[in-house]
Amino acid sequence: MGTRLLSKGKEPTPSSHFPRVSNADPAVRKSPICVLRETPTNRYSVNVLVGLIQQAGLPWVVARSGAEVVRLASGAGRAFALYSFMTPDLPTVRAEVAALRPRLPGVRWLAGGAHPTADPEGTLAMGFDHVVVGEAERVLGPFLRDGDGPSVLRDPDGGPPDLDPYPARVAGRPGPVEITRGCRGGCRFCSVGRRRVRHRGLPTVVAAARAMVTEGRRVIRFVTPDALAYGGGLKAVADLLAALRTAGAEPVLGAFPSEVRPERVTPEAVALLRTHCHNRTLVIGGQSGSDRVLRFLGRGHTVDDVVQAAARARRGGLRPHVDLIFGIPGETSEEQAATVELARLLQREHGAKIHAHYFHPLPGTPLWGADPTPLDPKTRAFLERAERAGTLDGDWRAQIALAQDLREWASRGWIRAKSTSRPDVPTS
Repeated sequence: MGTRLLSKGKEPTPSSHFPRVSNADPAVRKSPICVLRETPTNRYSVNVLVGLIQQAGLPWVVARSGAEVVRLASGAGRAFALYSFMTPDLPTVRAEVAALRPRLPGVRWLAGGAHPTADPEGTLAMGFDHVVVGEAERVLGPFLRDGDGPSVLRDPDGGPPDLDPYPARVAGRPGPVEITRGCRGGCRFCSVGRRRVRHRGLPTVVAAARAMVTEGRRVIRFVTPDALAYGGGLKAVADLLAALRTAGAEPVLGAFPSEVRPERVTPEAVALLRTHCHNRTLVIGGQSGSDRVLRFLGRGHTVDDVVQAAARARRGGLRPHVDLIFGIPGETSEEQAATVELARLLQREHGAKIHAHYFHPLPGTPLWGADPTPLDPKTRAFLERAERAGTLDGDWRAQIALAQDLREWASRGWIRAKSTSRPDVPTS
């Protein structure tokens, strides 16, 4: 829960959701106000939470600063402060909760999202009263209505078997529509790995898109870990895109916040996206120029699959944007050099733009606790030159610092999740 803000649009002001009735009204005294802390990195998650809170029939309000949390929560009879965050936001959230909690003694503090799911013990130690671990659809509403429950809330089945009964969008709030949740892959750097795959039904997705078009947002993006796997295959993707076009939408699929696996990039798939989609780029998860490293990561594809995907995208009229990770644990200098050479080939032969990452072990992933491999000076020089040339982007610089921070936060006890990685990662 929680990604970068993508689309812009006018949202209702926080006060428009606050109940305009007296606190003397028994209904208000019984219904807690849900104060959702919104940041630039969690707005998609807030959309999901708002939908669930609305479905539960509870009042809600968005706070875009710590000061707003205080103002909105202190003016309510009963209130929950809800935070959804990822691990890089840990110091900011930790400091804010420590500063605000003494000023709001009657407020219940609730956390969820990627980091609290991976480290519920550490999250509770930050000052939260409750943590939602995993998917919130079937636990959040009942908990908020009852106003009480265990410190760790989790769906015993891991989440609902069907997403359609739950809101796909929230009126008036911009953002993408989640069409697929879960992944059959088992990438060791990813916290999603090998979770049950569920697709929203075609009527549900189209209805959400149609409502967004009515609100004036024709370009619509979608959240999915594997864009070309929607509904189980390319026929379902084709039906979806055709229906979206009929509804007046201009879909963006295979670009942020979705991407495609390289082995799924066939000429037919590229032609389908080129015909129906608004995007003219295709984001391909490549990750490494070494087949051994790809096997170690559990990617399930080869380096040649990445090259072929980029070639097919370019021939079909889409510019490939390829994700590559440098500094993977156990990566040899030769393998790191091979990833650089893959990047050069993709740029030279297929006009690709590289999105560069530096490995940083996140709690909740199979590689949590593993040490990154340092960047070779030649690798850093390549990244810097390509960045200046405009053929490479990404947060690799910040992620080098983040990898160091993660180790420090764990040593301080800010992260209490147990390491799931062996201290030495095999190189053969």
